[in-house]
Formats: sequence, C-alpha cells, structure tokens
Amino acid sequence: MDRNAKRKIIILALLTGLIALFHYLTPTEPHDYHKIHIVLRKLYFLPPVMAAAWFGLRGACFTALAVSLLFILHAFLDWPGNYMEQANQVGELAGFWMAAVIPGWLFDKQRTLLQELANANEETLLGLVSALDLREHNTRLHSQRVREYTELLATRYGVDGAVLREIGFGALLHDVGKIAVPDRILLKPDKLTDEEWQEMRKHPEAGYRIVKRIGFLKEAAEIVHAHHERFDGTGYPRGLKGDAIPLGARLFMVADVYDALTSQRPYKPALAHEDAATEIQKQKGTQLDPEVVTTFLAIEPAELRQIAERYHDANSKDTFSLTH
Repeated sequence: MDRNAKRKIIILALLTGLIALFHYLTPTEPHDYHKIHIVLRKLYFLPPVMAAAWFGLRGACFTALAVSLLFILHAFLDWPGNYMEQANQVGELAGFWMAAVIPGWLFDKQRTLLQELANANEETLLGLVSALDLREHNTRLHSQRVREYTELLATRYGVDGAVLREIGFGALLHDVGKIAVPDRILLKPDKLTDEEWQEMRKHPEAGYRIVKRIGFLKEAAEIVHAHHERFDGTGYPRGLKGDAIPLGARLFMVADVYDALTSQRPYKPALAHEDAATEIQKQKGTQLDPEVVTTFLAIEPAELRQIAERYHDANSKDTFSLTH
C-alpha cells in the first residue's frame, strides 16, 4: 500500500469518526437540535461515496459497513418512538449501501477502462521503442532494461505513484529523438566527426519536441530533454547543473550508465557488477548525482540481475555479467 492510499484511509477514518462523534453528542431534543441531528445523519453518506471514488467497490463496501455499524449502535442507544422516524432511519441505512455499491461499481468499471486504455498506450510506446532499439542493431532491449533499472532506483529513492510512472515513460522514451538522426550517422561504425557529433547531440531536443505533444507524457518529455545533462553542468543540450536537472533524468542517468557498462557491445566487453559499480562510483559529482549513486549502489545485485535476464535477447550476443 502506497503513502497516498494510507493518507486516504486516514482521511476516511477521521471523517467517519468526526461525523459519528457529533452525531452521538447531539441531542434529538429540542427541535432545533433535532434538525442538526438529521443533517449529521445525512453526512454519513459522504464517506462511502469518497471510498468508492478512491478505492472502488471493495473499499466502498468496507466503509459502508463501518458507517452502518456506527449508525445501528446509535439507533440501539436512542431508538425513536415515532414510527415515521424509525422508517427514515431504516431507509438511511439502506441508502448508505446504495451510495457505496452503485458508485463503487461505476468507478471500478471506469478504472478498468482507463487501465485498458493505458495498457494500449504503453504497448504502442513499447512497439515504437523496440523498433528504435532494433534500428541501432547493438542496443536490443536497452530501453526496456533501462526503464526497469530506473523504476527500481526511483522506488528505492522514495518515488511512487504517478511520478514513478512518468519517470518510467521518460526512461523508456529517452532515445526517441534518434528517429531524427540520419542512418549514416546513427549506424556509423567508425568514430563520428565533430560535425556528426553536433547532429547526434540534437536528439534530446528532437525527442522532447516529439514527446511533449502527447498529453500524458509531458513530464516524461522533461526527462527525454535532460537525459544527456551532467551533474557538474557540462552536459547537453542546456548545460543544466545539479538539482536543476529533473530528478527523473538524474535517476535515469545512473541506470543508463549501468546498462551501458554491463552490456556487451562490438567495441567493448560487458563488465561485471562490481566493476560497473566502481566505475559509477568514480562519476559521483561529475556526471552523476552523488545521492542517486549512493541509493543505486545499495540495491542488491541479484535484483539488477533479474531485470537483465528478463530483457536479455536470446538472439543477440549480449551478456550480463552481474556476479559478485
């Protein structure tokens, strides 16, 4: 359970408790107090509806049960002699469940539809990224691995919820701007000329322009824009320094360096985990954020190995040497 869910549960518990407290303390006589008493009874409808919006049908039913028990206890302690009032209270008790079940079912259905739409969007993005990775020939599944490394690191850094999802998308799409880089440069086996490097270094801005046009990826676009910055301010395209670099980009940079070090390329062998960790340690304060590096190095190598093996292309010659 994430912090946001815990906060919502606390809000529901406090709200229900306050309503019950005032309901129990407010007398039913004289008539003016009785009016307040009726208003407080109507407020019991609020927690089940809020729970339905936040937690769906299951959460709404649990909340309706708690409200019903409090309501029944009060009725037992102060059962009215008026038959009309008795009927009103029974009707209100049934209403609590109607206010929970119908919105809860509707919110669950809406949530399912939104999740299906989100899954379809993600599959589309994965297809695009896979095509880009294959275009470079030597970076198969790189973007998927880096995304999971980044999400794992972000979780250990204390990021969760929507921010974690945005960071994951930013990591996945970091190189989408290379679609604008000509093949003669992107696939060139030899060292790039200064002019070719200038062209290559335009890809973060190109990627940013592509991604920011998609509404739900606006935050991810900032990571795409900043993924080649350096903590000491010597990166590109904007020369951002320190905390001016978005957190998602600072997390991504460590994950990206790790994947580059531990993946085999035609021009270099894969490094073992310990050797890669040593190289990353050397980049603290220059290329990489020291706090993020410290968090990354505290992750168990076995967790990183699981990600590497999950996205290992059986048809490629990449090896992931993550032994202790």
